[in-house]
Amino acid sequence: MKHIQKILSAFLALILSVTIAQPAFAAPKVPLSADELTNPQEYEQYISVYAQESSTHRQFRSFMRTMRFFVRLFSGTLLLPDQDFNVLVDGEITEYCNYIKDNSDLDVLALLTNLPETKYLAELTVRVFGIDTEKMRDAMYDKRDQYWSEGKYVLSGLYTFLGVYFSVMEQCDVTAIPTNDPDVHEVILRLTYRDGSQEELHPGIFINAVTGEAYNKDGSGMVSVGFNCSIYDLLVYAPINAWMRNYGFCFFYDFFCYLSPNWMWHYTTRRFKFTYAGKDWMIQLWKGNYLITNGGEIGLYNRPRGRIGSYYNCATDDELLEMSMTITHGNEQILSLGPVQHWWLNGFKMSKEQYEPSSLTMDATIVMRDVEMLDAFCDAIEHNYRHDVSYTVDGLAVHLEW
Repeated sequence: MKHIQKILSAFLALILSVTIAQPAFAAPKVPLSADELTNPQEYEQYISVYAQESSTHRQFRSFMRTMRFFVRLFSGTLLLPDQDFNVLVDGEITEYCNYIKDNSDLDVLALLTNLPETKYLAELTVRVFGIDTEKMRDAMYDKRDQYWSEGKYVLSGLYTFLGVYFSVMEQCDVTAIPTNDPDVHEVILRLTYRDGSQEELHPGIFINAVTGEAYNKDGSGMVSVGFNCSIYDLLVYAPINAWMRNYGFCFFYDFFCYLSPNWMWHYTTRRFKFTYAGKDWMIQLWKGNYLITNGGEIGLYNRPRGRIGSYYNCATDDELLEMSMTITHGNEQILSLGPVQHWWLNGFKMSKEQYEPSSLTMDATIVMRDVEMLDAFCDAIEHNYRHDVSYTVDGLAVHLEW
């Protein structure tokens, strides 16, 4: 099973790359770093220059156009009229989308209602092989339910997609319906197919109208993608049982992200490796831009002593540490999380501006399990070759500033 996880991890890293266009070692966007500035006025001017317009709208729409082109190219529909899926969104969800757009420039509604039509291959397959779409859909959903019961949420989602796609969808209505909790609505998809049949899909999105929290009740993240969203805070974050926990961490995740265009992933990271309780441990920090956000992460990983390579396992429930994190940009607090027991504390704040990673400050606190772990971690910080993360100790708590 571990070998399969490593292979899937490498494959996931390749997916993250998307395209190799702007290496991370390209020329920096500004000529100096924050620690070279000598007075508050110069720093404030530096802060205002160091920000750039968010890529939320312009580049996301450009990305969607590029994806549309390749989808049509490989599906053989390039010479056919370009069409969108017929997606209708109800008033409540429209209000949430408008709130996000007004405060971050990410036009979720435009993205939803401009999804490219891709059913040509499904229509061709159904016609050539004489597929009974209803029976085929039932077979796909049987596999979906099987994998879901086994906790294999990614495979379950794949079979859901296959069942829907080869049923040839004509229309999708996105609607929020009441639940037993008067403050919480569930987002459902009402699908109409070419054969006239209809169904409701429950993708696993619940929205609390009071708090603005959008989440999945099973703890796996919305639509089981691994992330929840605090709409009113414009904050995306991963719950503790996100599916990524099954695939550990390896160096290639960061490597391929560094090879991606800066507007997709533009962050910096620090790794602190040490030995504790018979295992090799790594605590890793990240800060920077993630697609349409500014944010940061703290990851907790370990592996058996002496294992070769860069692959680490995510910490188990018995190995979680109490973590908290604040990300600031100058005098502006971007986000604050914790304290909470976690293996991967993270937060990504949507904004109209994106900041250079080196202009962000992470203040974090991690509570160690005992003095042995405390000493090993502090020694790893002191011997990190960057020497740009400072720390203080209060009992078993290590306060980091980076």
